Amino acid sequence: MRSTSLAVLTLLVIIVGLTGCAKESVDLAQDVGLLSNTCGTEGARLQATVDGASYCGNAQLIATGSEGTVIVTGVDLTGSTLIIQADSLAVGEQAITDATNGVLYMQNSAPYVVMPGQPGTLTISHVDTTAHVFKANFNVTLHNEMSGGTRSVQGSVDVVYTVEE
Repeated sequence: MRSTSLAVLTLLVIIVGLTGCAKESVDLAQDVGLLSNTCGTEGARLQATVDGASYCGNAQLIATGSEGTVIVTGVDLTGSTLIIQADSLAVGEQAITDATNGVLYMQNSAPYVVMPGQPGTLTISHVDTTAHVFKANFNVTLHNEMSGGTRSVQGSVDVVYTVEE
């Protein structure tokens, strides 16, 4: 138990240390060809524009689903997290509200969520429940209740998800 706690603590210290210089590291890694200049690959991509700035879930991307839902979580190299939840896998446009088709954006430990009465849109363009492929676009304005700040988020997701059993 103690060694597990020490390993987790060590990992957190490393992540915090690397996060401070992530932008310079990303530029350098792209310049030398270690990191792609594009966001992800087909079947493994969550990209967005957040208040005009590019976001890419390139540090970690997790997509899980069940019979009728998919949840995609992306973490970028600075630690910002974007979570998209599709409550229905019906192709077409659906509302993103505080109760359905959720979107959460975390930046510097500040959560931005959908507010009641201010819906966004989730447009699902492709679903294959056999191959577990999910593709969609989204557009929503998110709010931080503590600061009153907002984030305009538009993006796309193209993932192969795992099925929870």
